[in-house]
Amino acid sequence: MKNIFFYSLIGFFIFGCDSFTTDCNCDDSNGTEDPTEPEEIETPVEEYFAFNVSSQVSYYWFETVLINGNEIESDDWVAAFNGDICVGSQQWICPGNCNLPVYGENELNELTEGYMLPGDIPSFKIYDASENMYYDAIPTQEFEWQDGNLQNQADTLSSYTSGSRGGW
Repeated sequence: MKNIFFYSLIGFFIFGCDSFTTDCNCDDSNGTEDPTEPEEIETPVEEYFAFNVSSQVSYYWFETVLINGNEIESDDWVAAFNGDICVGSQQWICPGNCNLPVYGENELNELTEGYMLPGDIPSFKIYDASENMYYDAIPTQEFEWQDGNLQNQADTLSSYTSGSRGGW
C-alpha cells in the first residue's frame, strides 16, 4: 500500500507518494477528440496514476472538470500523460479553479525518463471513482509544456463517451 502525501509550496499543492514508479500501465492510444468508451481497469487509481516527482514542473489550471457534462466529485482523480507515462495526477478535492502539476524529464533523475520536454503537449485522463472507470479527457485549450510555467489556464477539461453528445 502506498502512503499518499501533499506538499504545500507557495499556495500550490504538489501530490506525491512514498513508493514511486514509472510503470503506469496507461493506454493513451486515442489521442483524438472523438468520444471513447471508458476503460474499466482492475489497477487501483493510486497505482494507475502513479508518477515520480521532478524538479521540472508546469502547472495546468482547470476551472471545471466534466464527465458527460457533469462536474466530477471530490473522490475523482485527474492525471496527465506523456504517451503512456503518467506525469502528474491528483485527487480533485479543490472547489473552483484547480491546478494539476505536470512533471518534466530531469536528466539527473532517471526515474523521470520519458516525462515532458519543452514543446510537448500532455494528454489527460479522468478517473470516476463512483463508476471505477477511466476516461480520456480534452482541455478547452492546449498548452505546450514548459518548465516553471504557471499560466496554463484552460476553462474546462472534459470527457464524453459515445452517445453522450447526440452521437458525437
